[in-house]
Amino acid sequence: MHSLSFFWLLLLTSIVAMLGRFIKIPYTIALVLTGLVVGYFGLLPGVYLEPHILFAIFLPPLLFEAGINIHLRPLRHQWKIIGVLAVLGTIISTVFVGYGMHLLLGMPILVALLFGAVISPTDPISVLALFKRLGVNERLSVIVEAESLFNDGIAVVLYGVVQGVVITSTISLTNSILSFFMTVCGGAAIGILVGWIASRITREFDDHLLEITLTTVVAYGSYLAAEGAHVSGVIAVVAASLVVGNYGLPKGMTPASRLAVLSFWEYAAFAVNSVVFLLVGLEITLMPVVASIGTVVAAFGVVLAGRLISVYSSSAVLSVFKQHIPSKWRYILVWGGLRGALSMAMVLGISTSIPERNYLVSLIFGVVLISLVGQGLSIEKLVTKLGLSGKKSNLADYQLLLGENLSLRRAEEELERNVNLGAISQSTFNKITQRIGIRQQEIEREITKLHQVDDRIAADEMKKAERIVLLAQKNAFQNAARNEVIEWNVAANLMSRVEEERSRDSQENHG
Repeated sequence: MHSLSFFWLLLLTSIVAMLGRFIKIPYTIALVLTGLVVGYFGLLPGVYLEPHILFAIFLPPLLFEAGINIHLRPLRHQWKIIGVLAVLGTIISTVFVGYGMHLLLGMPILVALLFGAVISPTDPISVLALFKRLGVNERLSVIVEAESLFNDGIAVVLYGVVQGVVITSTISLTNSILSFFMTVCGGAAIGILVGWIASRITREFDDHLLEITLTTVVAYGSYLAAEGAHVSGVIAVVAASLVVGNYGLPKGMTPASRLAVLSFWEYAAFAVNSVVFLLVGLEITLMPVVASIGTVVAAFGVVLAGRLISVYSSSAVLSVFKQHIPSKWRYILVWGGLRGALSMAMVLGISTSIPERNYLVSLIFGVVLISLVGQGLSIEKLVTKLGLSGKKSNLADYQLLLGENLSLRRAEEELERNVNLGAISQSTFNKITQRIGIRQQEIEREITKLHQVDDRIAADEMKKAERIVLLAQKNAFQNAARNEVIEWNVAANLMSRVEEERSRDSQENHG
């Protein structure tokens, strides 16, 4: 990819991000649609999605950023559900879709299983953004995010095992199962080791630039080390990110360093995701239409049925262990299982020695397009219809009350200014401010009621208040240092201290 092309990609993502504030389309879907338009008119010739670049350059930061933000406490509470969906569910989906494609479209069984493995990973980015906006239950969000993170690794391992069988035409169930577990466990072991070593190193330094660099080394180093050892690089990055996120960040870094590291990875994931989804749209328009539209629609139906079977089969298994997935959540898990860039990268990475490669590429790209656009644009209606966005109305009421309260405060200040200017009498001012005071008391009571019925609103307001206090303290320290009241190193120590206290209080309140 030419450097100038990369500039145009970043510029396009920036434009789409800005326009996204005015249109009610998920950001990632808007990027795909933009890529379709750009590719159709040939505005960026020579730009395409290269599988080795996506796996080696783009995938590690995406996985690492997701992993460091997943906390072990909620993960431990949901590990049975997440594990069964990510491992058993992915295997069931691969097998069902494979046999479905074999029976429905007459695809050779091994090639059909390869299709099932390639299309099995889910992409939750747009769904999670929607969940956050609608205030969907946090437990459901954790399940969706963690399942996707782990099933990416499982799907890549299955893809490698099945492709090896297709190329060699040698089927050995024992060897395939052994290869699967060796690849997964080997990748996890390397990732845990790399993450632990890096976490220990961070305890010896207090330099956010060095720690950002070190976490970057962990993200790419764990992937490259695992791939070099012929085990799963994806699993290695996931394991390393969980260790760094739950051990290295809280125990080896100061709050200021943690903030810098998390901010860096938030931007890195945003930038990489933006470019990838734009490339997805571009790549779809460049693919030759080998499969007919009817075949692509049929394949999408099989994939959706496979997702449904995997979710409900996993739910049945979980019920044996007294784990229950609410029925409404199952609908979301099925319809919210969008397919994305990883499937496209895997299908492009299929060996050219497989005769059906071009056919698979065309099918996968078609299914991904239908999934991203069709499911991506309709998931919000499903969430709302199922009543899973019930807190949205509470949030809207809360924001209306806040807005009214702010306007009343501003009106009171303006009235006082006019009294001081002599434009309004004191008696009139007293009468109006009395009415304003009564309404403000009513607003305060209504906000208190919302806090009681919606704990997320109360928690978000507390976080906002804590941020205001923290910023005010930091500004005071910086101003004192600028005015030479205290030394800059003293200001830095004081800022670290208040951040430590805030972090400790936050853990106590949410622990």
